[in-house]
Amino acid sequence: MEHEKNWEFLKGKYTARQLGHAYLFSGRDVVDVKQFAKNFVKLINESIAGSPLAIEKEQFPDLLVVASRNSESSLKNEKDMMEIDVKQIRDVNNFLSYKPYYGNYKAVIIEHADRLNTEAQNSFLKTLEEPKGKTIIFLLSSKPDTLLSTIFSRCQTMTFLDHGKYRISPAEQKTLQELLGIINTELAVKFQYTKKVNLEGDNFSTMLETLQRHFRNLLLMKIGAMEESIPRSSALVSASLSDFSTEKLKNIIRLIEKLNHQVSITNASPKLALEVLLMEI
Repeated sequence: MEHEKNWEFLKGKYTARQLGHAYLFSGRDVVDVKQFAKNFVKLINESIAGSPLAIEKEQFPDLLVVASRNSESSLKNEKDMMEIDVKQIRDVNNFLSYKPYYGNYKAVIIEHADRLNTEAQNSFLKTLEEPKGKTIIFLLSSKPDTLLSTIFSRCQTMTFLDHGKYRISPAEQKTLQELLGIINTELAVKFQYTKKVNLEGDNFSTMLETLQRHFRNLLLMKIGAMEESIPRSSALVSASLSDFSTEKLKNIIRLIEKLNHQVSITNASPKLALEVLLMEI
């Protein structure tokens, strides 16, 4: 539903020649949102006769896709370091300094924009505020609140929700039952839990994503945007909706996003991050 509304909105802006130059697409499924962005780039450029839009290859003369997997740190270490570095943004700025090859829009899509490090974000500010010529930039993120406010304010934000993807799997149920049992205990119990729980590998990020999905479910239920995602009698809502205000739920979600981001791109301790989270919930 949101995809259709967003598509018609952007298409209408394009037809009326009121298209903005920078959009922040906020959605949990970044891969899906990226395809939406690529399809829209194709739409606004396909009017150019003979334009070979090789969108499926993620690049053609007027499109540049930026991802953390292509950063120098990732290539050097042969793994995704969860960071988009300043060199990549300098490449973006250089790419946008040239006129479109086919005469329509120069387009940039940045996957997981929350992975832009601080230097990269600061380097991107002027381009976001005053891009040259016919330019359109899409920043895609499932964690938009972790971006610098100066980046956020320079983009028009559009939200992509797919309520069906907020369903809780059996594996998540098991994790949640354990975590929700800890949340309502004394601080000493929480500290003991963080000392013994296994946070190696992807365990910590999986735990945070599970909690984030749960509290997003609660928030959507709280505001009436999703009525049946979790049965109200379920053990997973033992901390009932009445125990959390809308603002409290928003703050919890922001904190989870912030902690996940910090641990992903720095040497921050997952155990310390989990302690902070359990104390704040």
